[in-house]
Amino acid sequence: MSIQMEYNAYRRDHPIDSLERQLICPICLEMFTKPVVILPCQHNLCRKCANDIFQVSHPKILFVFQSRGTTLGSAGRFRCPSCRHEVVLDRHGVYGLQRNLLVENIIDIYKQDSARPLLKTEHPSCEEHEEEKINIYCMTCGVPTCSLCKVFGEHKECEVAPLSDIYMKQKSELTEGIGALVAANDRVQAFLDNLQGTCRSIEDNSKAQKQALCEKFDRMYAILEERRKIMLQRITYEQEEKTQHLKSLTRSYSEHIESSSKLVDTALQSMEEPQMAVFVQVTWQVTGISEVTQSCEVEPLETGYDNMEHYAVDFNAEERVLYQLDFIKGENKWFGVVGNGGLGEEGSQV
Repeated sequence: MSIQMEYNAYRRDHPIDSLERQLICPICLEMFTKPVVILPCQHNLCRKCANDIFQVSHPKILFVFQSRGTTLGSAGRFRCPSCRHEVVLDRHGVYGLQRNLLVENIIDIYKQDSARPLLKTEHPSCEEHEEEKINIYCMTCGVPTCSLCKVFGEHKECEVAPLSDIYMKQKSELTEGIGALVAANDRVQAFLDNLQGTCRSIEDNSKAQKQALCEKFDRMYAILEERRKIMLQRITYEQEEKTQHLKSLTRSYSEHIESSSKLVDTALQSMEEPQMAVFVQVTWQVTGISEVTQSCEVEPLETGYDNMEHYAVDFNAEERVLYQLDFIKGENKWFGVVGNGGLGEEGSQV
């Protein structure tokens, strides 16, 4: 069994370890070091770790305070490493964050009441030499070991370094890595916010352009409808004028036929009169028939009186113009040249 596995097996024997896991700082991965600050999102950090995150996220501010010989924070912001909630600092920096006295008291009670020896967790023994503490790090094999393993054991030919140096180096690298990752996440989050803002702007601008386009087409529809009404009225006016004239002629000639028909009936009855003297007395009918016959001359209508082709239209040119309706010509890097009868160099014609 390795040292880490032995240590883990030891820890599982203590139920209070579940409490300890709740007291681990997500930055240094150790139990919270007082003072402990609580963030607006209700997560906790060592104030030193919070200051480290803030300084890594704001290297210019860090440089200014280092040049002044102080590590006090200043107004700014950083993101919680647990939930990515943005923490806004006032002019006091991380020192303006509220201390979590409850967590600090729990840490004190935990350290006082814990029955297991903390030295065992802090200074595990070597698996090969149980009396020796792990105090060096084998650079060749990449494992922690003890001095006897270096002098007499399997690591005597290996390159080693003090465990404290490796611990500080790796902890520093991890802190820098966490800070760099937090800063990178902030940049990505800012980019995501910008993308979302751009998306909303595109939707708003598209909505406005669509509304403007519909208003332009509605205006053209109104103009076309007005022209249609005017042109239909012109056709209707001539239609009614001609039909009224024809109806007038129809009434006139109908009345003429009716009166002449009556005159013919009267003349036919006179023709049956056997008495010559009586017949001669109605000779006025001969004159009446002659007059009616002369007045029954029909005036023919003009040639093509019923023709309405002079109202024919040819909108071919206008239709071609309508098919060429497009946006104002301009360069668009997404679709090439727009406003030239289509969506672009490869777009379909509207």
